[in-house]
Amino acid sequence: MGSYIEEFQEEYDKSSEVVITVDGPSGAGKGTLAKSIAEKMDLNYYSAGDFFRKIAKENSMTVEELSEKADKETDIEVDRRTLEKALEEDCVIESRIASKVLGDFSDYSIYLTAELKERAGRVKEDLENRDNEEGGKTVEQVKEKIRKRDEDNRERYMDYYGIDMTDSEIHDIVVDNTDLNVQQQNSKVMEKLEKKFPERFD
Repeated sequence: MGSYIEEFQEEYDKSSEVVITVDGPSGAGKGTLAKSIAEKMDLNYYSAGDFFRKIAKENSMTVEELSEKADKETDIEVDRRTLEKALEEDCVIESRIASKVLGDFSDYSIYLTAELKERAGRVKEDLENRDNEEGGKTVEQVKEKIRKRDEDNRERYMDYYGIDMTDSEIHDIVVDNTDLNVQQQNSKVMEKLEKKFPERFD
């Protein structure tokens, strides 16, 4: 067993029994799906953002301040904590590359995606609902920001780890939810999970 990423291909002890990873680009709905799975299967939920925020707090920085100075070392530390958390407790973890960080340590990996325009619309709606100052941007402006973020993330992970974050071949299931509502998406995923972990759906 081991990670797909060379930096984390060490000897680890895994005490957790069920670890599910949810990968995908910005606006794909990773958090929504991961939280639904965690609730349905009585698992803890974590995101890469949780570990990033904790690192910021440990360094007496705001998330924004850490984001501005974040480098390869920061990203690797986030990914290392992702792996360590999954090794120690049953959970669902979502990030852009959680399945690649965990590799064989993930008991079921999911890749969630949607067309860029659809993802931009969701992000814009979320910003507006949170009364965020960016909520006033047009869908096209949000779309361009996400496109650039996706491109930057892809280049960064290729540079750091030599992996393509958009490669979904390693995942147990790939869901394009462009034309699916949350209920349809969750139903599709839960059906697969119930077959894999029937004891969690009793």
